[in-house]
Amino acid sequence: MKIFTSTLTLCLLATLGFAQAPQVQNMSPDRQSMASEPTASITISFDQALNPATVTSDSFMVFGRWSGPMDGTLSLNGSNTEITFTPQRDFFYGEWVTVRLTSTIESAGGDALDNGYAYNYWIKTLPGTLNQTLVDQFSAEQPGETFIQCYGAYAGDVNNDEHTDLVVITEAAEDIRVFLNDGNGGYDDFTVFDMPNANNPSTNEGSDFNHDGRIDVAIGSIQNNNVSVFMGSNTDIFEDELGYSAETGVRGITVIDVNGDGWDDIATANRSSNSYSILMNDGTGTFQAPITTNSSVSNETSIVAVDLNNDGIQDLAVGGFGSSDVLTLINDGQGNFTETDVTSISGSPWMLATGDMDNDGNADIVSVNSSSGEVSILLGDGAGNLTVSDEYAVGSFSLAIDVGDIDGDGDLDFIASNFGTSDFTLYENIGGGIFANPITYDTAQAGSCAILHDRNNDGAMDITLIDEIEDIIILYENTPTLSSVDVQKQDNLIIYPNPFKDRISIKGLSSGSAKITIYDLQGRVVYSTNFLSSGISTIDIGDIPLAEGDYIIEIEEIGLRKKKRRKIIRKKRK
Repeated sequence: MKIFTSTLTLCLLATLGFAQAPQVQNMSPDRQSMASEPTASITISFDQALNPATVTSDSFMVFGRWSGPMDGTLSLNGSNTEITFTPQRDFFYGEWVTVRLTSTIESAGGDALDNGYAYNYWIKTLPGTLNQTLVDQFSAEQPGETFIQCYGAYAGDVNNDEHTDLVVITEAAEDIRVFLNDGNGGYDDFTVFDMPNANNPSTNEGSDFNHDGRIDVAIGSIQNNNVSVFMGSNTDIFEDELGYSAETGVRGITVIDVNGDGWDDIATANRSSNSYSILMNDGTGTFQAPITTNSSVSNETSIVAVDLNNDGIQDLAVGGFGSSDVLTLINDGQGNFTETDVTSISGSPWMLATGDMDNDGNADIVSVNSSSGEVSILLGDGAGNLTVSDEYAVGSFSLAIDVGDIDGDGDLDFIASNFGTSDFTLYENIGGGIFANPITYDTAQAGSCAILHDRNNDGAMDITLIDEIEDIIILYENTPTLSSVDVQKQDNLIIYPNPFKDRISIKGLSSGSAKITIYDLQGRVVYSTNFLSSGISTIDIGDIPLAEGDYIIEIEEIGLRKKKRRKIIRKKRK
């Protein structure tokens, strides 16, 4: 009887002209998924037909944390109930992806998608090691400088060459220093961009605020109320700094589309003024005056945006430094936030991260607590509430946190920066959001910032560390540890046989010139050749004395925006 009554009611509503707004039914990859391939399409299905004219690149947007704004093609199925987004290039292994649909998407009957829709998932990583190898360490100082206090960093692809660069923020010199990836996971000399509006800048996040296809960066200042925005430039990496006001003591910053209009807004945690602020994007990449709220926690210091109650609307979690707790703020889709839950933790939360730590499909929060030297794992229930599952000892005066699947086993590990003990602590997720087997990475004077990203595009997550007293950047490198794979396939590219003996065939190359390079797992070139590619091509490496084991083959096709693709291959005995 209930089913009949519900169906009849819907029919009567439709007959009387009460149309229903379209509702998202399913998505692929799933919310908080950890298994998506870098090439995978995104599909979202609805409960009714859509108006195809409203499904555009301005209403369906995708952003990779490190790869940036993603171009792609959009298509609808025959009934116009399912949108598929096919990326133009690969996402980066191990990155956090944000999918945003705006309220301009309409049903066939003209009803708008209420408040838009947003969700996140992760790109998979290849199996790797938690004990990584130190490969480089270099200074962020210019000649003659002695202390610039390089603290925060962002690892986005700021020059669109499909490698992760480093944007390092200096608190004392009050500038940003951009280190471009050399294509092999190292960094060339840096470019300095001044920050005349800043006062001890630090916290940062990337976005595409003006929809021009380039990464922009927002940075908060500790000692004043300034939010600095650097817009990406086609010629100079970044344009000059733009300054906007929040409230005093911008210790935390995050990017969030608070009203589903597709234009990223900025949220800040303002420790000195006991508040959080929302800076609304006016639809051009320019930000309006802040909307500031004093919450029930004290000395708001950290902030992160994620959908905490699985309604397709981005919410906020805020860390109260003075009150040692984490507040969840549920968004109604119009930028109005309701305090839902306050969770006490062991110490003062300096920075927050988010992800599904226990693989239950709900977003969780990870807090690094400076006063207790612990990391708190706060599990979400999918309704906006958090529960502390456990707290893990790291070092002393712990300042920064990042999460990622470092060992490629399908769950999120974490690394914490410890200023007081001059080190970094890495914990392995052994399943279900339980962490064990801590590993310490030492530095010279201060553990300040840690970033997890695939620096050399080999599919395994590397670790980049910053020491703000010594002003050095420290690079650790992961090594893929795949077992034998019969065929590796990415896009339409197939390499076979795998394992190989003397010859390797490559199927799916485009017409034109291609360069093939084979590396050992230490990054040394063991074979390289150029040839004209069309259809299936075979290379003979029988004369090369390769030992049995794993290698990385890199295929670069001239003229393609997707410049390089890498795969693991295995040499077997003859």
